[in-house]
Amino acid sequence: MEIIDYANEYEAATKYFTDLVAKLSPADLDKSMPGEWTPRQVIHHLADSEAQSYARLRRLVAEPLGSSIQGYDEGAWS
Repeated sequence: MEIIDYANEYEAATKYFTDLVAKLSPADLDKSMPGEWTPRQVIHHLADSEAQSYARLRRLVAEPLGSSIQGYDEGAWS
């Protein structure tokens, strides 16, 4: 696969996800099973994770020598 193919798949998956979320009512966004996250919390978690991944990968591209992908406390961001 070429990089453009990956970008197109990523874009298609994002559209699929946002289309699914758009079908949820405000009440549905706040429903969950006991001890589980609500759809709203999952959406916010995905946004936070995306932002973290962007920053980590951008640094890796900008500083390839001696650089490593830094971890983060996922639970602290939930």
